[in-house]
Amino acid sequence: MTGFGSAAGEADGVRVTAEIKSVNHRYLKLSTNLSDELGWAQGLVESRLRGAVSRGAMSVHVSLGDTAAEGGYQIDGALLSSLYRQVEGVRRELEAAGECPPGTDAVRCEALLSLPGVILRPEDRSFDSPEVRKLVEQTFDEAVGQLLEMQAREGAHLRDVLSEIIDAVDERLRFLAKQLPDAVQKNRDRYLARIRDFIDASGVDVSHADVVREVAILTEKADVAEEVSRLEGHLAQFRETLAAGGRMGRKLDFLTQEMFRESNTMAAKVNDVELAHVIVDVKADVDRLREQIQNLE
Repeated sequence: MTGFGSAAGEADGVRVTAEIKSVNHRYLKLSTNLSDELGWAQGLVESRLRGAVSRGAMSVHVSLGDTAAEGGYQIDGALLSSLYRQVEGVRRELEAAGECPPGTDAVRCEALLSLPGVILRPEDRSFDSPEVRKLVEQTFDEAVGQLLEMQAREGAHLRDVLSEIIDAVDERLRFLAKQLPDAVQKNRDRYLARIRDFIDASGVDVSHADVVREVAILTEKADVAEEVSRLEGHLAQFRETLAAGGRMGRKLDFLTQEMFRESNTMAAKVNDVELAHVIVDVKADVDRLREQIQNLE
């Protein structure tokens, strides 16, 4: 299912931000991008996400910032002043000795900042402390929670869409079930008439029992009552699964595959034009179910 979740947290001089984007995918596919300092959190992030979702292509980004270090860089003023005086003194001596052209620009302080020891750097920190681990877990769990909330809203809408489709399929199946007895009788009469015409034209002597048996076989081949009954059973399971909630995508995916198989068999067997049109509509509705279910977890 599509969705997005983001969160940020700060503690102990550390800022953590987490973002999760999800798009439809038949299976669970994870793509993670973590700050270099969070290499240890790779397994943690993946395990927590796998425990929360089961389908979808997930793009995960978790970054870490050292807020304590943002103001931690300092200039050693005493050293910078000393260096400046020394360099400036040498320049003036050279100028007085004629070895440095008069009017040469004075030394600029920023030119001295790159010298060793002028800028004092904060001490290296470890980002694998219990405090940082807890912050990463809390921030990531909050992002996952937002993702699931968004998916839940989309899921509620999809449930309504799926209910409308299966209601349409159910209505078509009820129509088919009502028309099938007449269709079976029409097939029986048509097959019997054709066989008798063929026997009369060919002059072949065929027993009545053989004719009845052949008509029964042909009629059975064109009868879709069993497929209609199985489809009705699949629809009932579909409704029960929707009502139960939770992770239902894989089960509904399997049910729609079975429904599509039954509708294909019906389309191949039926030889009544009106019923064939209804079955084509059933196949179209089941195909819509298959497309929508790819969005469900």
